[in-house]
Amino acid sequence: MSLFTEASLVLVPSGIKNQKIYSVKPTDGSGDLTFSRASSASRINSSGLVEKVRTNELTYSNDFSNAAWTKVRATLTGGQSDPFGGTDAWKMECSGSTGSVQIAQNANIGNGSIYAKAGNVSSFNIWVGLNVTFDLSTGTITSGAANGKIESVGGGWYRCTAINPSATVHNPNFTAASLGEYVYIAFAQGELGDIATDPITTLGSAVSVGPVSGLPRLDYSGGASCPSLLLEPERMNLATYSEQFDNAAWTKIQSSITANSVIGPDGYSSADTFTADGTLNEHQLRSNGVISLTSGTTYTTSIFVKAGTNNFVQFVGSGTPYLSTVYANFDVANGVIGDVGAGATASIVSYGNGWYRCSMTATAQATTTTNTFLLDIVTSNTSVRGEANELTTNVYVWGAQLEAGTYATSYIPTLSTAVTRVKDAASKTGISSLIGATEGTMFVEVKATFNSRNGRFMLLQGATNQFIELVGLATKKIQAFVYNGATQANIQSTTLYSTGDTLKIAFAYKANDFVLYVNGVQQGTDTSGAIPSSLDTILFNNYTAAGYDEANAYKQAILFPTRLSNDSLASLTTL
Repeated sequence: MSLFTEASLVLVPSGIKNQKIYSVKPTDGSGDLTFSRASSASRINSSGLVEKVRTNELTYSNDFSNAAWTKVRATLTGGQSDPFGGTDAWKMECSGSTGSVQIAQNANIGNGSIYAKAGNVSSFNIWVGLNVTFDLSTGTITSGAANGKIESVGGGWYRCTAINPSATVHNPNFTAASLGEYVYIAFAQGELGDIATDPITTLGSAVSVGPVSGLPRLDYSGGASCPSLLLEPERMNLATYSEQFDNAAWTKIQSSITANSVIGPDGYSSADTFTADGTLNEHQLRSNGVISLTSGTTYTTSIFVKAGTNNFVQFVGSGTPYLSTVYANFDVANGVIGDVGAGATASIVSYGNGWYRCSMTATAQATTTTNTFLLDIVTSNTSVRGEANELTTNVYVWGAQLEAGTYATSYIPTLSTAVTRVKDAASKTGISSLIGATEGTMFVEVKATFNSRNGRFMLLQGATNQFIELVGLATKKIQAFVYNGATQANIQSTTLYSTGDTLKIAFAYKANDFVLYVNGVQQGTDTSGAIPSSLDTILFNNYTAAGYDEANAYKQAILFPTRLSNDSLASLTTL
């Protein structure tokens, strides 16, 4: 008999919908988990890209005849050949006196885009509180180039974008010299931020796609072919304008930023070039005194970096909020951590296509808003803290994050204010028939983060003070804990594990017979204890106390209504 046949509940991240994670077994819905996260989030998608929530703030984005669009001297005729081989484009034609032919819709956006093709007119504008003029015959910007972008998509079609962080209107238009002059348009989009992403078609309301609020995250980190269920604690990104380093929120010390110059970890031209200016000094990208840190709190600073003409960057922990010894060097050509100063720890993780996420963790020694995020371009992996040099080289940067915690969590994009990603949690109640009442086995396969405080991998819960849990301890050990009004079993692994380790953990329970296996090895036994009563609920990532914020990526979770044999436990947990 296979172990799958013996299992009562099998959870393998695959089928999801809003607020739901489907079980592989049983298939009647009785084992499906309820999921919650009251905020958007990001994940690594199956293409290995950082996928954020994207929103088209415009309504009726490709129905220009709708009253949502104000028309001036414009007749709109649908059914035209579009940029993607369909017939969803529109002819935008001068219908009256000569002058400006317009469509417009009010919306709070950071950029407005539309696909456009020359008709018998080739000069085309987008007004978003400022004007950008495009030449649809040559694919160039003739006015307002600093605030615009034009991209050929073939067949004479261009995607035209106008950028203004404070835009309140999207107004595509052209000037007609005579009745009947026209251009072709399709797929309007208005988004927050300073880049246009893949088109999202809307009707009567804005539409968001990606890991929206309430949607479980199937994450493909590390190039995985099969996803994990990512469950993380609540975190806030304190770094504003996290991708827009040309913004005044970032001070450039002896350096400059070229915005949206290369493909970022999200697959769009959203990453910036960070260039040292050759002055003998530190070449620094610094938060502009708006991020507040609290004395005694541990923070993790992170940013995605790709080697340009330089390979080395350094996080500097300024002596105002941190110890004067705090810094960390990174080789972003080879993905290597260099020298790290006392009081700091560092991490570097590959995100593909030459991108690495560099992070440094340290504890604030003062409450301050001064110099809380500092990234330097340096000469080597052994550069001294705050090195002065005469470099004129560059690196590419994207996605800054500063969060309270001992490790970097998934990327949280920001604009003008700090943004909070709310805690992920998954649970199922009323499943006493799936949980062994007098004996059973719990199993999880998880990529774990060992935080400075304990975090639960899995909890079986019954009446008050009746539970069994699998826990990752701050000591880097795994604990199986059984409580029935008083401790009944407490087994801790003899092996120490590390953040990022893949762990297959099984705990088998029966009166006076408890055993813990991790990665094929028996870690301990307990021969005294009773089984908690009324076990009817399974929970993941459910700690609510402050600081119990371990993040875990689950590959599978299984319940068995029997205590499996030790041989079966060893086989089940072998990597």
